[in-house]
Amino acid sequence: MRLIEELCLPKRNSFLSNEDGVFFNSHYAAVVDGCSSAESLPFTDRSSGVIARDLLVIALKELDPKATYQEAFAALNEAIVRWYKKEKSVTYFHERPHRRPSAYIAMVSAYHREVWVLGDCQALVGGKRYTHHKRIDTLMEDLRALFIEAALSKGATIDELLKNPQIINDQLRPIMANQPLFQNAEEEFIYAYQVLDGFFTNYEAVQRIPLGDEPAEVVLATDGYPVLAASLGESESALSNLLCEDPLCYWAIRSTKGVEGTNNSYDDRSYLRLIV
Repeated sequence: MRLIEELCLPKRNSFLSNEDGVFFNSHYAAVVDGCSSAESLPFTDRSSGVIARDLLVIALKELDPKATYQEAFAALNEAIVRWYKKEKSVTYFHERPHRRPSAYIAMVSAYHREVWVLGDCQALVGGKRYTHHKRIDTLMEDLRALFIEAALSKGATIDELLKNPQIINDQLRPIMANQPLFQNAEEEFIYAYQVLDGFFTNYEAVQRIPLGDEPAEVVLATDGYPVLAASLGESESALSNLLCEDPLCYWAIRSTKGVEGTNNSYDDRSYLRLIV
């Protein structure tokens, strides 16, 4: 494999807060998106998203180059399980899915010549974009847009809502508190979703994209890019233009959060472009 372009950038000015990660060696390439949590963990200064990112990046370094997608995702999930056991917290996280270190991933296996995507990480192969936007995220984005438009209709300004995100967040938070009920749910709920959190078992949730025998150009990215283009420059330009149009991220960009404070975007973002 040959790396062409790479970027991993936090939405804040501190790289310590970056819950995204990238990985590249001769066997695998990957972008990892650690999931943000509204609650901090009681026994560490790191966020659950940063912990998940670090665990998966380390696991990728140790992954068997010939691992099948089931073996790979089992190993990634097991890396989080081992951390639970080390912290003597398996029961704690079993009972508190909203606090689990959790992450999505898009990765390439050089040996199998396949791209594997879980969740809303993204891949661009042959000009076609592959991702899976959670149904529950669509619901939360719609509700957030409703709350924003209601506030604007009552006289609030976009600038006021940008400076005071709690106006919208306080309305959305009680509803979002229900989301972890559907995390890796075994029942066939329409809002169920799969994520690597130590309790992942549904391998059918992994999208598999074959690359064929000829050299193929692949782009991997996290969902910090609302438009995924064939080059980093195009993807960054599209993001910049959309943020100028819609800094609240409720119509041009649909998100559960906008650009807060001095942040440079609504989310951390990672981008890998490579030849396989």
